[in-house]
Amino acid sequence: MNGTLQKNRILIVDDDERVRRLLRMYLEKEQYIIEEASLGVQALSKLHKGSYALIILDWMLPDIKGIEICNYLRLSTSIPVMFLTGKSEEADRIEAFKAGADDFVMKPFSPREVVLRIKSMMARFTGFYGHVIPDHSASEVLISSILINPTSRKVLVKDEEIHMTPKEFDLLYHLATHPEIAFSRQDLLKIVWKVEKDEELDYRTVDTHVKRLRDKLSEYVMNREDLIQTLWGFGYILRLPH
Repeated sequence: MNGTLQKNRILIVDDDERVRRLLRMYLEKEQYIIEEASLGVQALSKLHKGSYALIILDWMLPDIKGIEICNYLRLSTSIPVMFLTGKSEEADRIEAFKAGADDFVMKPFSPREVVLRIKSMMARFTGFYGHVIPDHSASEVLISSILINPTSRKVLVKDEEIHMTPKEFDLLYHLATHPEIAFSRQDLLKIVWKVEKDEELDYRTVDTHVKRLRDKLSEYVMNREDLIQTLWGFGYILRLPH
C-alpha cells in the first residue's frame, strides 16, 4: 500500500451511486480530489495502487463488509476512516471504533455535515487547528446564515459583521469546525486558551465566553441555545441546524 499522503484525495466506497454522486458534488466544491469504488474488492485494489487523505466507507457492501476493510487498513495505515451506515445500535458504533474508525455518520445524512466532519478529521490527523493561527488556506465555515472566515477573522451574517473578541472568535471557530463533537470545559481551555496546567483551569472562563457568543448570535439563531448546547456537568457541543 502506497504510504505517501495525498492531502486532498478522498476515496468514497459505497454501492449506492446516488450517495457517491452526492458526496462527490459537495466535496469537489471544496477542492477535494474524489475517487470512487462500489465494491470492497475495488476499494482494496485502489488502496494498493494509491494513497488517500481520508476514506469514506459504507458499512454494508455487497462483497466485503466495511468493518473488515477497516480492520485490514489498520494493519498498515492510520489514514482517517469515516463510516456511513444505516445502523443505529450502540454496539455497531462501538464495533466500528474498535476496528479503528475515526467517525460514524448515520444515513440519511446531511452532506454539509459530512463535509464539516471531514475537515475536522483532517485537522486532527494533520495536527492543524485553524482557530489558533489564522491561515490563508483555512476554510470558511457556513452554519445556517452565519459565515465564519478564519482569514479575516470575521463573523458575518448577510455581509453584516458580528464583532467578536479574539477568544470569542477562536472558540466559535473551533466548535464550528468540529460540529457534533462534545468538548469538556477542560478540553476547550487547553485548546483555545492554551492552558497547560490543571491548577490554572477556570471553567467559568469558558462559560462566560459561551454566554457572550449566544448573546451575540441570538438575533440570528431562533433559539440562542440551539447552536451551542450545554452538556450539563461536562461541557459544550455545537449542533448543526436540521
